[in-house]
Amino acid sequence: MKIDVRFLASLRNTAGRDIYTLELPPGATLDDAIERLLRELPALSEHVRMWHLAVNGTHAAPDAVLQPGDRISIFPYIAGG
Repeated sequence: MKIDVRFLASLRNTAGRDIYTLELPPGATLDDAIERLLRELPALSEHVRMWHLAVNGTHAAPDAVLQPGDRISIFPYIAGG
């Protein structure tokens, strides 16, 4: 199944693109998608601790099962005061 990954903020520069499409097996989880993404785009590895993840615009747990056509959004946490 195809899943689009959307990079936001500074992650666009690191990934070198706005959207990346992953091909995943049926039943894949958000964690599986991130693992595959890091293998395919290793430059992102140093930033993973600061990510916030959403699936179809809603915060999602790592064990969330993905469906064909889902869109994962990844953006860094933003701190401020």
